[in-house]
Amino acid sequence: MTSPLLNHLRLALSNSTDPVGRAVISAKIACYQARVGEFEDAERRRLELRRDFGDGHSPQVSILVMCLEALLLFFKDLDPSARDRLMRANLISVACHERALVALTSGWLAHLDFNAGRYESMAKAMEVCASALDADDGTAACRLALVLGDAFDFVGEGQIARQWYEDARITANRLGDQAAVGAITYNRAALHVSNGRVKRLSVGLTSAEVALISAEVRSAINYQTVARLSSLDHLLRSASVGAQMLEDRFGEASASILSLIASSSVPTGSAELALLYADHALCLAKTGRGEQAQEMAKAASSVESSKFDPDDRALILNSLSEYSSAVGDHPSASNSLQLSRSALEEHQVTIRRLSALLTPFASGPSPNK
Repeated sequence: MTSPLLNHLRLALSNSTDPVGRAVISAKIACYQARVGEFEDAERRRLELRRDFGDGHSPQVSILVMCLEALLLFFKDLDPSARDRLMRANLISVACHERALVALTSGWLAHLDFNAGRYESMAKAMEVCASALDADDGTAACRLALVLGDAFDFVGEGQIARQWYEDARITANRLGDQAAVGAITYNRAALHVSNGRVKRLSVGLTSAEVALISAEVRSAINYQTVARLSSLDHLLRSASVGAQMLEDRFGEASASILSLIASSSVPTGSAELALLYADHALCLAKTGRGEQAQEMAKAASSVESSKFDPDDRALILNSLSEYSSAVGDHPSASNSLQLSRSALEEHQVTIRRLSALLTPFASGPSPNK
């Protein structure tokens, strides 16, 4: 299924004769390709644009190329240097009074900052983005609404999150942006898996809640397949593992984790990888493979986790606690459980802080858009 947005951009490119106009369209095509995982094509366009516009004679093209480079870094490897590139693009947009690009780059900065847990700078980027939306074609508005949906979902404000997700979906459909629709589908599923696992550490989950989360993950996988979206595929597969862990399907989760780790697509030293190791240790222990489980537990413990978000640490430590309990190492189980609970308390502080930052957007999208 080819994206209507991509078809529109390609038609516009074939009809344009202005070199700068063609470059702008080509950069937008490449940005879309980066978002859906067509990295080779996006990189080819990037090199062409750098060759023809590397002297900076068109600020608009230069800004879009920097945005493209940031998206390539982020969607290929979740590379934190993507933010530096995007910040430079944002600063130049402001200096050149390119309001549409101020909105676009601020929207993406909010996206990256949310994913990195930089909530104060995320809130500032949201404010700047919102203030420049009068010059936007809907692209930045869609990004802002998507990030707000994610953020409100993360803090447990499901009703407000649904309003922002619906706003993002309507705008994405108007633009023909299948990648954004896919992101809405995936982000909700992944957040609900993570939130569900964290919730189970304190108050537990009903079987109906677990079933709904698993259904959301399957729906996200189906959409990604139909729309041929492959960027950050490992995160969707990790969400699937999380759903299997919620259902206590340890044998299936073990096989899924092995396949995912073997793909080498999960960033080294990431919280995602550490949780996969810890979950695999638990799965192996639960299925009677204690020696292999010990190796996985050591691998999880060897990942430097002090800089991970507290909810990630809580989940990793809880899986290690359950692993230790399963193999009869009760002192280690008790220690990991205590550390997990401390991380969970820290997570609740983070939720309250983020909730306060989201207050300006708590009324939902404007009905007069």
